[in-house]
Amino acid sequence: MEGRKLYLQPAGMIFSTVLDIAELQKGKVTYADSQTGIIHFRVSMYGFKWEMRYTITDLGQNRSQVQIEIDGDKRNKERQILRELNLLDSMLLTGSQIEIVSAAENANGI
Repeated sequence: MEGRKLYLQPAGMIFSTVLDIAELQKGKVTYADSQTGIIHFRVSMYGFKWEMRYTITDLGQNRSQVQIEIDGDKRNKERQILRELNLLDSMLLTGSQIEIVSAAENANGI
């Protein structure tokens, strides 16, 4: 499952904030590339383990899209995506609409 959100922030600022979020959650960064805007990190919290995969796309004019994919043993992945996006919102002090897409819908291009 993945979630997407648009921000009126430059991609570099969001990239740095996501790294802060990983550190805040005591996550272990497994991959980070500022050129492509990709950050992957593993989190173990409340007895669950999962991997967060962020993709930050620069849309120009200080706008960015953030996509989060979650993989792991957490059952309510939609809730976790919302939690991650809310955490990002609170750190960026912005508000935007959220688009939630299941893996099946994404694979079918819906």
